[in-house]
Amino acid sequence: MKKYPLFLLICCFAACYANCQEISDKPETTKYALTQKKYTFAVQPLQFFNRALRLDFEMRLGDGPGWLQFGPAAYYINRDINEEQYPRYYYDGNDYFFPYDEYYYFFSFREPFSKVTGAGLDVNYKRFVDPQRSFYFAGGLSFTRFKIDYWGLQWKNYIEDGVQYYTCTTGLNSKTIDRLGINAFLGYQIPYPSLSLFDIFWGFAYRTPISNKGTPKFSDNMFSFGYSGMVVMTGFRVGFGIR
Repeated sequence: MKKYPLFLLICCFAACYANCQEISDKPETTKYALTQKKYTFAVQPLQFFNRALRLDFEMRLGDGPGWLQFGPAAYYINRDINEEQYPRYYYDGNDYFFPYDEYYYFFSFREPFSKVTGAGLDVNYKRFVDPQRSFYFAGGLSFTRFKIDYWGLQWKNYIEDGVQYYTCTTGLNSKTIDRLGINAFLGYQIPYPSLSLFDIFWGFAYRTPISNKGTPKFSDNMFSFGYSGMVVMTGFRVGFGIR
């Protein structure tokens, strides 16, 4: 069943591209300075609430309506939880969870992480569908790697009376999650009569981890680092044109 959302995204992207073939690839002469630029640079402010920095660099492909977008992102979340502060969680036979009444939350995360660092890159093809270069569709691929430090159960050994013993205790563990994704979204870029850039976008993406060994899986919901499935993409970008 997981293949159907991915197939749907690919079909939607192909259909939008086919409908846009009627748009001329010749340069359009308008009064808006930004449409004449070859490069743009922007930031996505909403990502700050996710403790992430997301930048977008775009380059125009020739003189037509197509652009190539590169979106590097960096993540840093530090709860600074020590062993005494760490709330106990339970194991349901599949994954670890916080009790709902515990204090440590990060938005909708209920997962036992203490610190997260990560980096990723989105590469999207963006194509305007009107001569004024306001409405566009875009799609592409993404890759993200997260390094997660979390408090959890671990085996420790000790020697007593010359005999080595193992005991299960709470300790700070670390794991890495590599995640792939495919994006498909629509947007509207406000055509300011200057080099300023402001656009809003909305769409869907399919995310799936390609490396996520052991528990916890950090896959509780669509905001989780190891989540697999469809997610909503929405936000806005602010920036400026170059050259």
